Amino acid sequence: MPLEPASDTPAAPASVPPATLRAGLAGVSPAVALPAPATDAPAAALRRYAPGDVLAGRYRLTELIGEGSMGAVWKARNLALNLDVALKLIRRDCAAPEAASRLLKEAQATARVSHRAAVRVFDLSFTEEGEPFVVMELLQGRSLAQVVAESGAMSPISAVQLLLPVIGALSAAHGAGVVHRDVKPANIVLVRDGRRTVPKLIDFGIAFTDTRAVDGGQKEALVGSPAYMAPEQVRGGQESDARSDVWSVCVVLYELVSGRRPFGGPGSISIVHDVLRVDPPRPEAFEAHPRLWEIVERGLAKSPDGRFPAMASLGRALAQWAIAAGVAHDVTGASLVDYWLPSS
Repeated sequence: MPLEPASDTPAAPASVPPATLRAGLAGVSPAVALPAPATDAPAAALRRYAPGDVLAGRYRLTELIGEGSMGAVWKARNLALNLDVALKLIRRDCAAPEAASRLLKEAQATARVSHRAAVRVFDLSFTEEGEPFVVMELLQGRSLAQVVAESGAMSPISAVQLLLPVIGALSAAHGAGVVHRDVKPANIVLVRDGRRTVPKLIDFGIAFTDTRAVDGGQKEALVGSPAYMAPEQVRGGQESDARSDVWSVCVVLYELVSGRRPFGGPGSISIVHDVLRVDPPRPEAFEAHPRLWEIVERGLAKSPDGRFPAMASLGRALAQWAIAAGVAHDVTGASLVDYWLPSS
């Protein structure tokens, strides 16, 4: 089971968050056929992309933002609309045969999610060599991981206000049949919108969708960040559902309020052990907020059946706690009552 290293502190240009740069490549089964490459040369022999390259006749590459093991993200200019966008491409020195289909699956999963706090996909196109690329919203901001690394813990109220829009985006994703499976601070980008901050959920690269086909009943290899993975993801043997994302959100909330992760250790093996076997202690930061701790503790139940049954249930519980604490809006300025408790 391939797992990312325990360290999750990103290092990348502030203009676009590292989580976007390292976005994974997985998701749903392709709904369209990928064209065969126009060249017989192996991928490693193809010229690497360079600034000034124009793809599909309308996207000019301007700056390499970052690279992962299979993909690269570029800042590009849509020549027809005179608009800056982000392009995710397959690295030309990547020989992984599944890279193209995975990129397509990620684009399809992301496109199914419509919410202000989720990154948008604009287009799926192909280079002259037949290689697919995804055109996405270009986010100008910093990842939540960067903010936490630089500024430390937040007040419980600030943490809840920041996460509620992300929870809303995840609820929308679940309603569209998409489970993110990799919710973590590095995959939340804080974007300025006028005087407000809008958190954006990115990287649906390992999302599970309700239309994914698994050949021969075999489950796909699990990938992700062990410190944020639910026990059922770590163990494998069953599909993730919305309750896996509930777990991950509560891990992030725990970290934002306390300044540390609930499950930690010197390496991935010790983290996995703690995820499976250890109940996290209540941090001092939660002592004055027993109801908030009850919410987090329920979200971190080892059994999915012990957690909130849906992301919307978690959102409502947190909104009710915030309202009781005198908070009326989330970080974007949206009314908590109108969004989470419309019938109250």
